[in-house]
Amino acid sequence: MPDVNGRSDRHPIEAAATAGRTVDPVRPVSTGRADAAPSGAGPIRWPGVAARGAGRTLRIGHKGCAAVVPGNTLAGIEHAVVELGVDAVEFDVLPDGAGGLRLAHDPADLAARPDAPTVEQALERLARPDLAGVGVNIDVKVPGDEARIVAMLRDHGLVERALVSTMETETLRAMRGIAPEVRLGWSIPRVNRDWTAHPLTRPAALGALLAARRVLPRLAVRALRSGRVDAIMAHHALVTPAFARTVTAHGELHVWTVDDADLARRLVGMGVTGVTSNDPRLVP
Repeated sequence: MPDVNGRSDRHPIEAAATAGRTVDPVRPVSTGRADAAPSGAGPIRWPGVAARGAGRTLRIGHKGCAAVVPGNTLAGIEHAVVELGVDAVEFDVLPDGAGGLRLAHDPADLAARPDAPTVEQALERLARPDLAGVGVNIDVKVPGDEARIVAMLRDHGLVERALVSTMETETLRAMRGIAPEVRLGWSIPRVNRDWTAHPLTRPAALGALLAARRVLPRLAVRALRSGRVDAIMAHHALVTPAFARTVTAHGELHVWTVDDADLARRLVGMGVTGVTSNDPRLVP
């Protein structure tokens, strides 16, 4: 879920972790799924609400199920829901430079797949009856298209089922102003890639994450308690039992991107609201 902008300015949580000060970063269908509802019970909602209330952890497919079927594709979304039985699917949204919004993680991904599905196509597919029981996590990569995303969610009747997440505080502010009813998730920390995934950069990245652990819980709680966001989407290296207890006392905590079965089990044991994985079969 990293940011794609590659900007050199540091995000407030990074500056706070370094300087030791606090900043306010955000201003103003399977019956086993947490969101499943009996016929006539009203609209299906984002499943994180029910999961948090029940002390249950959601299985969220990253980019659909990118380790099983190519990510950010309609086929990946379908497979994650129909074959793997996920509670929610996550996909990335990126403008294509020609007026469209496509399922792509970054410019390189989009350049390699210029015919990537549009957001309109993905939402239309998710609105069909065979995928109606699943939550929709839209990960917005760059600011500026908030009104269009809200309009598409409304057009397809998916506002109740959706969680819009991003690292961009500008997008969080805009979305809250445009559509207060849309659930929002703040993705932390803000990075342009997962530096813990490479052995050469992992030590430094983990050191920075450990420093951020001192600051992030109170920033997350402040954002949740104020109603500026509804969920925290945290890199797995940030999450400890204390972090999980602190955040879930005030809102949802979804952890990304977890592709190790032992780690997934530990996170479930901590009581996080959701675990996002490229292979959702790893999440118990």
